[in-house]
Amino acid sequence: MHLPHPSPRSLPLLYRIGGLLLVAALLLLGVIGLILPVIPGIVFLFLALYVLTRLSRRVAAYAHSKPWFRQYLRHLHLAKGLSLGARIRYGALLTARGIVDGLGSAWNWLRAVGSRGMRR
Repeated sequence: MHLPHPSPRSLPLLYRIGGLLLVAALLLLGVIGLILPVIPGIVFLFLALYVLTRLSRRVAAYAHSKPWFRQYLRHLHLAKGLSLGARIRYGALLTARGIVDGLGSAWNWLRAVGSRGMRR
């Protein structure tokens, strides 16, 4: 499947400022999500990067060179043909998957820390 490689065009200053504010909010939610396992931080960090690719040609070139970014773009591209209700369900499922993966990672980390503490 061929994914579109957007080349950001020059946007008006108001749109660029709004985009940067959105990126800052998404980054904040992403960092909070990395600390609290209930919020899927990776999803918000990806969305921040996605918005940045729309604002900067350099960020777009960097992001599109990474296979993991192209994989997530594929998910977004596939969701374009869905109805609004299906998109919401798809987003909820991806969010739930992120939460479960985050909880699994936290559990594995806690087990690793616990086993190191018991060896001492």
